Amino acid sequence: MSGVKKTVNFLISFFATIVFLSLLSNIIRPLIINYSENTITNIIYPLYITIAFLFFIFSQALIRRIRSNKILNENAILLSVNADKFNLNEKLWFYVIVVLIYFVPFIKNPTLNNLSISRIVLFILTMVGIELLIRYSSKTIKIHFLRQGMLVSGFDIRIDLPIGIGNVVHNDSGVYTYHDIEGYLIYPDHIEFFLTMERGKLIFHTDSEITRQIKGIIKQNRIPVKQQ
Repeated sequence: MSGVKKTVNFLISFFATIVFLSLLSNIIRPLIINYSENTITNIIYPLYITIAFLFFIFSQALIRRIRSNKILNENAILLSVNADKFNLNEKLWFYVIVVLIYFVPFIKNPTLNNLSISRIVLFILTMVGIELLIRYSSKTIKIHFLRQGMLVSGFDIRIDLPIGIGNVVHNDSGVYTYHDIEGYLIYPDHIEFFLTMERGKLIFHTDSEITRQIKGIIKQNRIPVKQQ
């Protein structure tokens, strides 16, 4: 996906999340008026931010899905393959954000008073939920070979950062024409397509039959072998 589209996705999801937070705040404010300050600080507030974060990543995933479905409906699919799993850098964004949500008070002032049991329990539950969500999302990402290029799509919850931040592609959702590919490498269990201008690569799992079909697509579109 281009940097401009990533920025647009980020901004749309960001402002949608602000609106959602405003509505959610109006709903829960009367419900927590009698709660203690400790409960609000250590339970309600972290959960509130966690819900906002989940809304944000689901918004981005929905925007990607809508765009991908439009392209799939307009093009014939020659072949579909399973994309490589999310890498550590992509996962780290989630882990760092969750840590900040639950432990900012402790990071600012590392005392036991800022490290409540309720925050720790919620942190563990949230991390487990996020990890399961990441694994599920990673399994849904596929690379579809079309006549004019490749489409990476699925339930992609990865965070689209504004243009200029983290722009190295690793199976990013979006369309890539065959002209965007400067070379490829074939391995026993996977194939790597390298994007032009060192923008990153598309990696997917394969077997002998898929490799045979991919070689036909490579030959037809005159994609050269990557020089190592």
